[in-house]
Amino acid sequence: MRGDYNKQPDSGPQSFPILQSKGADGQRRIEAVPDDWWEYKRPGAPPILAKAGHLLVTMGQNTSAARLMAVASDERYVGQGWMPVTGLDAAQSKAAAVFLNATPGRLMAMRNPGKSLGFPFYNPAAWVAVPIPDLFDPRIVEPLADCWEATRDEEVPPFRDGHTDVRRTWDEAVCATLRWDIHEVTALAEALAREPRVRGVAYGQWKE
Repeated sequence: MRGDYNKQPDSGPQSFPILQSKGADGQRRIEAVPDDWWEYKRPGAPPILAKAGHLLVTMGQNTSAARLMAVASDERYVGQGWMPVTGLDAAQSKAAAVFLNATPGRLMAMRNPGKSLGFPFYNPAAWVAVPIPDLFDPRIVEPLADCWEATRDEEVPPFRDGHTDVRRTWDEAVCATLRWDIHEVTALAEALAREPRVRGVAYGQWKE
């Protein structure tokens, strides 16, 4: 995005939307919402748009203040701090976003972070190492994509707010689809929510 591109104050005839913000004030819903505009300096179509994707995954975020590991959309976008995943259609991307934001997806992504525990960095190699369900199996894609549709308008609380209703919905959809034990996943979710790097306070420390 740097070098041949300029950030723009708003939309224009030559500008294109991207996802840039993250953290508590960044993407607030599982549906991707562009929040910045850039413009290609040279004549012709911006080459970077060939790398746009329906699914975008975080490249780094605060493990307490952030809200989402991945977002998806019917439109394809590029991002700054959000990495587009190519080769997936909209339904596959929606299914992947639900899985990656559910407790199992979060935990598997958290196994290989770079930099620090409090603000991990996820490069392409870290994401390649994350196992995901078969996104070419309609028995998996359809129910998870339906879950995305059902929760696309819900504002997702920061991770520090714990195992909230929308996260339970994602966990239930993943467990029902993959025939995993929801009680075991819920126990993992609650343990993850108590982690000091997620909750924002040490074990045993009082917090409202």
